[in-house]
Amino acid sequence: MSTEANKSLVLRYFNEVFNQGDLDALEEITASDFVFVMPTHEEPFRGVEGYKGLVSMLRGCFPDIHFAVEDMVAEEDKVLTRWTARGTHTGIPFPTILGDVPAAGNRFLIEGMTWHQISDGKISQVTANEDGVGLIVQLGKILFPGQPSATPVPSSPEVNRHLIDRYFGEIMNRGDLAVIDEIMAPDFAFHIPTIPDPVRGPEGMKQFVTLLRSAFPDAKFAPEYVIADQLQAAIRYQMSGTQNGDFLGAPASGNYVKDSGTDLFHFSGGQITSIHVAEDALGLMLQMGAIQKP
Repeated sequence: MSTEANKSLVLRYFNEVFNQGDLDALEEITASDFVFVMPTHEEPFRGVEGYKGLVSMLRGCFPDIHFAVEDMVAEEDKVLTRWTARGTHTGIPFPTILGDVPAAGNRFLIEGMTWHQISDGKISQVTANEDGVGLIVQLGKILFPGQPSATPVPSSPEVNRHLIDRYFGEIMNRGDLAVIDEIMAPDFAFHIPTIPDPVRGPEGMKQFVTLLRSAFPDAKFAPEYVIADQLQAAIRYQMSGTQNGDFLGAPASGNYVKDSGTDLFHFSGGQITSIHVAEDALGLMLQMGAIQKP
């Protein structure tokens, strides 16, 4: 088989077997002497029937489990795949070498790499490594010194709405940095596509807000609507301001700009643990003159 055919076979392994739970596809694409090897399993899984049990267990623990292929390289009869996997522990207890982990609704996102050996058009061996520590930490099985619990502590939607009011009213609109220490958790993370790595911790957020308000001293965030539950909240907002300082590599333009976006907040114990931002960054860059229309 060609390397492209081998890659297609491996994609079926992830998409059909794990993401869709199609065990018949597993029989189609694996050899009769199939072997699965992973360091966290003392003994390899041998044969299709044994491996079906592993797939069924994972999907029983994490009904929404999804593998995304991030990178793939192939040569001759071998394919190496780097993948990410995410899911929510809402099903059966998850067995680990440290004991079973009962479902608590925790979400996880981990990365791993898998070697596939192809023989006569079938997958004959799979050798995998994954971030097992990251997985069981996110599921709440182990806790390192100084690490907050992976299980969020719920509060009322009203409390979470009030935190959002303070975030926009006191921090983003008035630049009151002291409020950040009050309402943001020590492990807080701010995710925005225009910054490659998350802004981490209250101190990191203070730097971001200072940068933003130095660029737009008259910045005004106007919430349009909010929905909230005990652990999350989403808000649609409009932002306006005059660019009087450098921002995202764009020199001060003096232009009055408008931006719109949505923020997704996560909470635990009456504090904000993370914010994910989706905004019209392209429109903002155009208004600042950082990029030009052809």
